[in-house]
Amino acid sequence: MKGIRVVLAVTAASPELFAALHGLPARSRAERVRMLATLGLVASSGGVSANAPGGHTAEAGGGGNTGPQNRATEFARALGGNV
Repeated sequence: MKGIRVVLAVTAASPELFAALHGLPARSRAERVRMLATLGLVASSGGVSANAPGGHTAEAGGGGNTGPQNRATEFARALGGNV
């Protein structure tokens, strides 16, 4: 299978992503973006639930606001301890 090259510019318009990637070496940034994208795909399919820090359960697609970006952010925070 051939790879797909993606050029991505992350700006302050995405402050959480910018903060998560800022200061990482280029190869580490690329791996982190791949991992976050994979988590987002799994979360959007509703196939994962995780225990959040403090013993609370965070399920993909759960939460009060049903917007896809908010669901993904909530899920990523649950997995990463408010990364």
